Amino acid sequence: MTSHERRSSLTRTTRPRRAVRPCDLCRIRKSRCVIPPGLPSCTVCQSRQTACTFDHKPPPRPPRLQPGRSRDFQQQPNETTARSRQVYRNLAPSTEIGQNGTNQPRVSNANTTVDRSPASSSTSSYQSPLVPGDLAEEHVVEAQSPLLPEGVSRRDGEDDGGSLGLSKSIFAELYGLTSDMEPILMRHRPYDPQSHQFRLETHSIRRVLQEDMGMQYPVTFHVVRDDKAIGYQNNVEQDTIERCVAPYGPSLVNLFWRIVHPCYPIINKGKFMERYLISYREVDAPVLGAVYLISLNWWTYDRELSNKPAPDEALLRERVIRVIQNSYHRPKLSSIEATLLLVQCKPEDALNPDHTWTWGCTSQALAIGEALGLHLDASSWEIPDWERGLRKRLSWALYMQDKWTALMHGRPSHIHVEDWEVKDIEDSDFYDHDDQVNTKIDEASINDIQTGRKGFVEMIALSKILGKILTDFFSLRASRSQDTVQLYQRALPVLEKLHLWRENLPHLLLMDRQVPRRLCANGFLHLSHHSLVLTLLRRIIRSTALAPLCSHVAVLNDTRKLASDSAEAAIAFVRSLRPDHLEAFWFFSSGFNFSLIGSFVTLLLVTSRSEAEKAHWRECLNDYLWSLRVMGKGSEPMRYAVNRLEGAILRGMEHALAVQTAPTLQEHVSNEQVGSHIGQFTQSSLQLPPANNQVSDIGIGFHPVISPASSHTPGDWLTPLISEDLINLNLKHFDWLA
Repeated sequence: MTSHERRSSLTRTTRPRRAVRPCDLCRIRKSRCVIPPGLPSCTVCQSRQTACTFDHKPPPRPPRLQPGRSRDFQQQPNETTARSRQVYRNLAPSTEIGQNGTNQPRVSNANTTVDRSPASSSTSSYQSPLVPGDLAEEHVVEAQSPLLPEGVSRRDGEDDGGSLGLSKSIFAELYGLTSDMEPILMRHRPYDPQSHQFRLETHSIRRVLQEDMGMQYPVTFHVVRDDKAIGYQNNVEQDTIERCVAPYGPSLVNLFWRIVHPCYPIINKGKFMERYLISYREVDAPVLGAVYLISLNWWTYDRELSNKPAPDEALLRERVIRVIQNSYHRPKLSSIEATLLLVQCKPEDALNPDHTWTWGCTSQALAIGEALGLHLDASSWEIPDWERGLRKRLSWALYMQDKWTALMHGRPSHIHVEDWEVKDIEDSDFYDHDDQVNTKIDEASINDIQTGRKGFVEMIALSKILGKILTDFFSLRASRSQDTVQLYQRALPVLEKLHLWRENLPHLLLMDRQVPRRLCANGFLHLSHHSLVLTLLRRIIRSTALAPLCSHVAVLNDTRKLASDSAEAAIAFVRSLRPDHLEAFWFFSSGFNFSLIGSFVTLLLVTSRSEAEKAHWRECLNDYLWSLRVMGKGSEPMRYAVNRLEGAILRGMEHALAVQTAPTLQEHVSNEQVGSHIGQFTQSSLQLPPANNQVSDIGIGFHPVISPASSHTPGDWLTPLISEDLINLNLKHFDWLA
């Protein structure tokens, strides 16, 4: 097909075209003016609900060649212009450069390939370190918008509305209290009354708060232009990302808003779409790629995409990781957003999980967040209102990422209460102008948004409880204590708090919520709750198998009963999951949480006190593995869990778990004695006798209602201790594998 025929076939399609002349609003904003077919106004005016007018005359065009352009460029105009036209034809599909250099409406074709003419295949003296060698030809020059003078970027002139962390041309880093920029000296600089900046030739100092935490010194940031950062390349990164998914980028963005964003609202939708409707180049490359990457998980949930081959996910992930790492030289909120989305969708090998990489990503995100001031209270900063809310949501998203990653990998948490000043999230922090402007949002979508936001707040509450559990029970200092009675006494208030959290959940977040043709993402919230209960109880059960052995009969019996009920409740929860639960968004720690349930059941198995109890937990473990294997067909976290359990956690113990290796403990106990102790377990609260351990009376009120996991009647396999059993008690009575 000739070049003329190819252009003719492309122009016949009906796709959004670029206006030959931008409207008045787009000219003022220096935005790309795109008018959809059959509509009288452009996309920017539609989103802002303003009149699309063409009253003002266009300003005179500047000369094509700007001063300072290289001599090599001027000496080779024909070759470079040909390369520019060919590269821009592929990278900016909404506009075509004609033979005479004028702008003509055109649309992209998925089957259009790069024209390997001598001009387009010639080499350049520059190659991006972020772009693989086989793509070097795609980036020989930087394609520019034909609506702007050559050498001028839209990022240079567009008003960012005073944004501190999401400006398109600058980045800002916090001046800390111990840096060489003394806070007292910062209050004496002549800040501009409008921008609150003190401008220098190389950088600026911006004051966002006059008094830091009530102290008489300001909160200030070091502000620098993007083009001064290491590795900065305008538009090159966006182009490499877009090529991985073109022409399906808008469809993937829609999937993100439908499925991921309601449950994990860490992006300001209005600002993102305001830039994305202009061009994908207006969006920071890290978050652009991360949105595309995580949305690939729901590729088949788009009717137009379901019958098409999905993009190369591995290639896209590789490029997203590169641009995220490069963005750390010019840190912005988009760098944090991209990192958090990346770890939500990164698959792991269950047998050889990349824990160090995941923990390193989390640590890097925390470091960047501190540089951006996300550990501080920004509610009074002189920044736009939408950015205050976004900062608070990102702060708590980082908090959750830190706590749950620390739990997953058994690492010390990085965030401590002494250096955390972020206030709790309120409804106003979720404000998004796009939710008010977009009248096309149906009632079901609004309910999804409200449900997701409530779930996000409740997940933060769970993460706070997790932070206390990690500090009080699993820190290095706390781990030295193996006093079961003391641990039990300290755990009861935390278990009560978890119980109240579950009881106070709104109906929108319950597992029985079901909306026709809608996914329900409440599963990861309830799974996280079960995981925290089991995490706390495993600490107590672990102490019973370590010296010094506990001799308090009531505590041993009560903890055993509580652990048994909690394990059965968790197993029953997993079995109750519906397909609309499994296909929804799951928090990144869900695979670990599913695996933790099986690990806890194994702990109860090896610490069983009778043959009947051993048989019960062995049956529960086998049934649980079977449920994971069957349901894992539609759930990546479940596939990870079953592979983790069978390939790593249980490997090497199969023979021991299948045979009797320790004598039964209570074969001489009469039925009357067993019945009397079983009756004690069914009380609504646990009244502990003071005995010699001086345990105070604490009502727990935490007894989950469970479904039987085996053919046994609940409780008939649970053998309690009696006082006579404390004679000659040894480790084998609490760990029959020892």
